[in-house]
Amino acid sequence: MIKKFYLISSLLLATLLAEAKRGAPAEVLPVTVGNIEYSAPHRNGTHKQMGFIEARAPKSGELIWSRQIYAVKYDPDLEGDVQDVFIKSITVEGNNLIITNERNSKYQLDLNSLEVKVIKGSLVEETKFTR
Repeated sequence: MIKKFYLISSLLLATLLAEAKRGAPAEVLPVTVGNIEYSAPHRNGTHKQMGFIEARAPKSGELIWSRQIYAVKYDPDLEGDVQDVFIKSITVEGNNLIITNERNSKYQLDLNSLEVKVIKGSLVEETKFTR
């Protein structure tokens, strides 16, 4: 009887661990250049929003523009949460934002043209899991 209890408990624990989701992404501190605040939202309402930078008026919070920096390509056979790749930092260099994501890919966003340049990584983040 005790062996059955341990077996069932072990199976339940293994199932829970296998279905564990990733934790929430770390908060990214916004940066301000001139009269515009730049941020990396992780959510748009109830939907995930990865790889985007938003420009807002600091006082009103009004959205000026939103720009996708990179896309995430999902493997439909794997759980989505473990494939998420969120922005983890934004810094300012001259008239550019330097954006780094959780995979340490780096991008440069020209604040005049809104052109994105890949410094390290790719414009499309893909799953790197092996089966």
